[in-house]
Amino acid sequence: MTQRPYGPSDGRSIPMSEYHQSRNELDGLPVTVTEKIPVTNTPNIFSYRSYVFARNPALVRRFIKATKADVGGVGGHVVAADEVKSVIAKFVLDNNGYRGEPIFTSLIVTHTGDDCAVTGIMAETVDMTVVDQLMWDALQEGASKAAELGLYGPGQDLVADAFTGNLRGAGPATVALPFPVRKDNPSQTVLVSFADKTEPMAFNHYATGAYMLPRFNTGLIIAASKMKRGYIFEIVDLDTKAQAIEAGAHPRDPKALDGKMEELAKGLQEKVITLRAPEDLYDIEGLTRSSRFVIARVWSRSEKGEKDQLGYVCSAERLHNIKTKKGFTYGGKDDPVLLAFAQGDWPAPGEITSPWATAPMVAGDCRGSHNLHILPMPINSQTSYWSGPILSAITLSCNIHTGRIGAISDQFALGTPWDEVRRTAAQLAIQFRHAHGVKQPATLHEDELEYQEGWKERRARLERQFEVKPPLSFTNGNGHGSHAPAAAGTKAGRPDEID
Repeated sequence: MTQRPYGPSDGRSIPMSEYHQSRNELDGLPVTVTEKIPVTNTPNIFSYRSYVFARNPALVRRFIKATKADVGGVGGHVVAADEVKSVIAKFVLDNNGYRGEPIFTSLIVTHTGDDCAVTGIMAETVDMTVVDQLMWDALQEGASKAAELGLYGPGQDLVADAFTGNLRGAGPATVALPFPVRKDNPSQTVLVSFADKTEPMAFNHYATGAYMLPRFNTGLIIAASKMKRGYIFEIVDLDTKAQAIEAGAHPRDPKALDGKMEELAKGLQEKVITLRAPEDLYDIEGLTRSSRFVIARVWSRSEKGEKDQLGYVCSAERLHNIKTKKGFTYGGKDDPVLLAFAQGDWPAPGEITSPWATAPMVAGDCRGSHNLHILPMPINSQTSYWSGPILSAITLSCNIHTGRIGAISDQFALGTPWDEVRRTAAQLAIQFRHAHGVKQPATLHEDELEYQEGWKERRARLERQFEVKPPLSFTNGNGHGSHAPAAAGTKAGRPDEID
């Protein structure tokens, strides 16, 4: 086995005594409440003691990184097993070292539906390739535990054949967002959002709502911060299959498609367009109405109207663009993850999440083949009705000087107005699915059906039964043919006059 680039130099596991855990924060302090009403499954925060309690922390560039994948679900695609999450957490904590310093100074391990996620703060001195390998190996450990427990689809999102130096294009959703470097104020609020049973396009509701439309974010009109200048958006074309067809590959020639997609995928390049709001509002809305185009990054604007600070990143890629030994894989709706700054020059957490109060529909759901209303749920929740789709969003109060996640709030917690949104979304979903069943628009276009081999077989069988013959015709009394008899109550093909 090759030497891992991460982990302690002596090869031993890092002991848990090296970490401060948020669950122990009140130890030895007076108890101010006698009873708490549970509103969320708040994650435990693990923080590397020697760094987060440093008296004079180094003023360095730090990143927050979130990585998520389905490595096996309980009862199908319903929920992640606690044991799987703990195995992933243990592997990361045991091996949380690089060249004598911690990779993550502070981290949490969560799940949304049956997807497990690791979110943590790291310094720029840590090689991102090393972090990606740690995440890949940790998720592989989780997949092994899922297989041992007999869970459904162990390692489902780990579709690449092996780790090749980058998680992008390997299956897991992963994003990193650089923190600002400043001396005066160590506080930075970060919103982290995870979605299960849907695609990256779902996050367009965040970006086109809170960052463009005053009805969701009043700050666009009244704030004195950089927000008043609007934002700059990078929109990515995710569909390399469609790009391959547009470049000349025949849609029914798998070999030609794979060849062109491989050519397009070289160098992990993106097809991207940069647009500005409010100037390009119509163009942004027009592009992002479909699954193909996703707002991947958002910048604040300088006084000259150019890119200033990056404050929004989404895992904008599609699994059917991933090359394996079997060719290009279409493995799911991609279940994206999002990191976004909040407050200051950015929307408040409630403004970022507000577009979901309208209970919009997204693609994905059961079998990855339906449109359905997304359900905003507390963190660490399971899917339910037809297995989703669901969304979670938490905010982290981070100290950018020490690299510590100080506290967490759940934006979709129980006992809030989001309870009413969930009821509305559930009622709409039940009505929509029962009314339409397998018919569109409840189901996706056949090219987007996730589990479509059965449909391909059925479609091919039926295609062979079609006949080509003249259309049905009728003959009137004069011997002249017509395609159909005149409708009752008409004269010379025109409606009767109304008396």
